[in-house]
Amino acid sequence: MLRLLTFVLLTAASLARAGGAIDAADAWLRGVPPGQDNSAAYMTLVNTSASPQTVVAVSSPQARAVEIHESSQADGMWQMRRLAELPVPVGGKAVLQPGGVHLMVFGLVATPTAGEKISFQLRLDSGETVWVEAEVRAPGR
Repeated sequence: MLRLLTFVLLTAASLARAGGAIDAADAWLRGVPPGQDNSAAYMTLVNTSASPQTVVAVSSPQARAVEIHESSQADGMWQMRRLAELPVPVGGKAVLQPGGVHLMVFGLVATPTAGEKISFQLRLDSGETVWVEAEVRAPGR
């Protein structure tokens, strides 16, 4: 049932997506061991429009919550903070990667397996939504 719902949502999203302001590439989710329900997702967002774009919210039908976070190191200690938004400049990109900006995924509905797809809905400040499909990579990859 969950796979059917995901298929329907992704199909509808792909039809609504044509001509959007943001494209996503190389999207992936870090796999988790059984019993762990939090993870992180990474991707590159490219602004294909003539105006600045800002991601203001992210959600997934396969998780309880998704937040934009940034990891940084200060005084030899790693810190992580939540970001309210993620700007993507005109003709530019935002790179979400380990050790930097990423999507924190909380409360995965089920433990994803390597190769499975997880969908994310990015909401832009313009009100437009962009669907991104991320492939699950095995833990430790």
